[in-house]
Order: sequence, then structure tokens, then C-alpha cells
Amino acid sequence: MSRGTVFTDHSNLYLSGTPFRAIASGEFNEFDLNEFFRAEGIGKDARFKYENEVQKWLDLIRGSFLETTVDNLKMGARKPPFPYSDARLLNVLTHTLWFLPSVASCYAMRNLMAQRQNKFYHDYTVVVAAGNAAGIGVAALEPVLKAMDDPLKTKTITLSCGKLTTGVTVRPWTGIFMLRNSSSPETYFQAAFRVQSPWTLKNPDGQSPNEELILKEECYVFDFAPDRALRQIADYACRLDVNEANPEKKVEEFISFLPVLAYDGSSMKRIDAAGILDMSMSGTTATLLARR
Repeated sequence: MSRGTVFTDHSNLYLSGTPFRAIASGEFNEFDLNEFFRAEGIGKDARFKYENEVQKWLDLIRGSFLETTVDNLKMGARKPPFPYSDARLLNVLTHTLWFLPSVASCYAMRNLMAQRQNKFYHDYTVVVAAGNAAGIGVAALEPVLKAMDDPLKTKTITLSCGKLTTGVTVRPWTGIFMLRNSSSPETYFQAAFRVQSPWTLKNPDGQSPNEELILKEECYVFDFAPDRALRQIADYACRLDVNEANPEKKVEEFISFLPVLAYDGSSMKRIDAAGILDMSMSGTTATLLARR
């Protein structure tokens, strides 16, 4: 099974003249996902602190953010695929997990997507797997599976701030959106691996009774804090093989199973091991630094 990781660099995306990074900057001037998706309230009263910006982010991931229209027209067929606008990804991302900072942000996201201007998301059943109301442990899984029903005929988005990110298998999940900070590579990849579980069915048209039809051939991790995410990859990869001293070789082997694609605001490019190590240490690759 192949797996792609897409990173979006918000330092090059502007909302109403204000960069995302300026809206939610954290320590060391890095983009702070927890701050960007900060919310207050529970249930129907939950609201984002930066609701206008989160709304524009929802527009962005489905390719309808107005300030990218000119770039899209210039680039034509070369424009980078957004999760909910590219036909190839739309066909794959019918069931996704969104990993948010808090219970309040999970409910705030559900409330925002339910508003009239977000009609696109109304085709998806949104499940909040957060807080006491979601149940404890595997009990939080039942509403998700119920919403999926026949996964080939439904579309769902599961919102979580920790539940269902370890110890459970939800085979129809094909993508996870990393929308919170995480300093631990183990926590990061435990959550990311939720979408890697194989999804197969017995093939009714197969000649062999045991022949299986592969329903999920690829899955994706979408991360919107590239510096943090690439550090996680570099750190995690370097721990895997204690007999290999060269960190670049360790990362190269790891990304052969987990390709990394970076969107820099105008194009989507695959990053090699050297680029990942450059960005994890300095916040940019040598290529991007030279271009800037």
C-alpha cells in the first residue's frame, strides 16, 4: 500500500492581505495550529477564535479560495491538487479523520461546516468523536461506524482531539488532517497510521473464493505545519535503524514508503531526504532558500 503526505506552507498563502502565519504565530515564529484552530464553548455554542480565517481555510482545501484563482488560471493543469477539489483525491477521500486541538475546536468545526455557505461539506456526515458525549475508549467508535453504514455509499468526516487515534482500526479512513501541534513523533505517527489499515472485500466476481478486492490502494496525511511535520519525520526515521549512522539514508529509506509532497504556495514538489533534513533543521530546503 502506498501512502502520500501533503504539506501546505502557510507562509506563502495570504488571507485578505494577512498571512496565516501572522494570525497564529507561536514560539520561534512558527505557525501554531493550536492557536489557529483555538475555540471556546461546547456543543452548538462552540466557535473558533479566528472563525473568518478557518472559513477561508475550508474554502482553500476545496479549491474555492478566491485569492488562489489567478494562480490556478496561470498554472492550468499544473496546479497542485487540493484535498477536496482534485477529482483523484475526491474519489479517495470519502472517509477522513481530522485531528484537532481540543473538544471545543471539534464542535466548532462541526458547527462551521453546518453553516449555509459550506454546502459542499453537507454531503458528508460529520461525527464528533471528542468529549464525554462521544464515549470512552472503543465506545467512541460505534457512532463513526454507524455513520459510515455501507462505506462505499456514504461520505464521512470524523473530528477528534485524541479519541480513536490509537488502538482502533477504521478501514475506510483514507486520509488524516493534522490540525494540531504534536511534539512527540510517536503520537504523530500513531495517529497517522490510523489511515494505513488495509481495506479489502471478498471479490464476488473472482474465480477463487478467497480472492480479495483491494478498496484502498493509497492513503494520505495532510499536514499544515510543515516545519513541525518534517522534524517529526526526520526524528522518527532516525530512530528506526540503530545500525545505520547516516541520517540521510535513514530518512531516504523511510520516505520510500511515505513520499513527502510539499506545496509552497504555487507548486507541488516531492522532497528528497536531504531536503527533509534541511527543512527540519533550518525551516527551509536549500532549493527554496535559493529561490527566495
